[in-house]
Amino acid sequence: MPKRVGYLYDKMVDREFIRAVMLDASKGRRNRKDIARVMADLDGYVERTYELVATESFVPSAPKVREIYDESSEKYRKIKMVPFWPDGVIQWMLVTAMKPVLMRGMHPWSCASIPGRGGKRIHRKIRSVLRNDPKGTKYAAELDVAQYYPSISGKRLIWALARKIKDKRFLRTVYSIIESCGGGLAIGYYICQWLANFYLESLDQYIMTLPGVKYMTRYMDNITLLGPNKKQLHKARKLIAAFMQQRLGLAMKANWQIYPTAKRMVSAVGYRFSRTHVILRKRNFLRFTRQCRRVKKRLDAGKPIMFAQASGLLSRAGQLKHCNSHTIRVKYIDPIGVKHLKEVVRNESKRRQRTQQRILAGGAA
Repeated sequence: MPKRVGYLYDKMVDREFIRAVMLDASKGRRNRKDIARVMADLDGYVERTYELVATESFVPSAPKVREIYDESSEKYRKIKMVPFWPDGVIQWMLVTAMKPVLMRGMHPWSCASIPGRGGKRIHRKIRSVLRNDPKGTKYAAELDVAQYYPSISGKRLIWALARKIKDKRFLRTVYSIIESCGGGLAIGYYICQWLANFYLESLDQYIMTLPGVKYMTRYMDNITLLGPNKKQLHKARKLIAAFMQQRLGLAMKANWQIYPTAKRMVSAVGYRFSRTHVILRKRNFLRFTRQCRRVKKRLDAGKPIMFAQASGLLSRAGQLKHCNSHTIRVKYIDPIGVKHLKEVVRNESKRRQRTQQRILAGGAA
């Protein structure tokens, strides 16, 4: 067992640390009213945060709940939101302090909600092993955790964290935030996305010890396994389900799948992979084409493209770079023009940057 780390709370009782975290947490969001108010009086809020941390008087705020429709998963999700100050700032401080500890034992192909570990990383891995190791990737398994965030036990999570961190003040603060979520972890809290990824660390390590599992990737609670033997993958699936239930208090979704990769493409992170090519998932492709038609309709009517439309379509166009999509680009993107979309985004970004500079100048004054 690795040596536990202490004195993390002491790192937070530092005005320069607090200032750096507040600047980092506000990046790209300084046009929001609550954040603009904090940045306009940065020195004052740094001092108030210091007092909160030094006296251990932080009490998590009750979250506001909003229901949104998640197009990627095609279901409604309850998003919980707390104020940027003090809750958002405290959460960023906690994550910044413990980030090296969490990263230390993380599986290399555990991704999502971690800088530098997005879907693109998993995309490269799956594409590479399918092309370069046909024998070792004859079969694939797709597994998912049922109701992952709401099902996480706060007590199990804090005990898992205590095996890495021996700072009682730090753990008490983290646990107070977990308790404020109202059962499980909250979708929308910055700290929760890190804790949710960390909670499955022991599962990642267990999976890689199972016979028949040659490759594994995990995008939050979506697990993809690749191996040479179908029977062994079925055994591994049963053992994984048992581990989830007994050690983590979680349940595997009933829609798990095991199939030969020669007859069916592997589906992960918005793409479908074969040994020779990669394509967009059908529902992602349909959303992309609808988006293109809406933008083209505005252009044909002589109306300007909105910033949200331009940035959204550029994001979709970026996905096309990582799959076989020449025909799609010619048919849907070229008539609109990537340069035109970039110009819209650039102009809006410059406007927001000027606003942020004025806010920071006011805070410095």
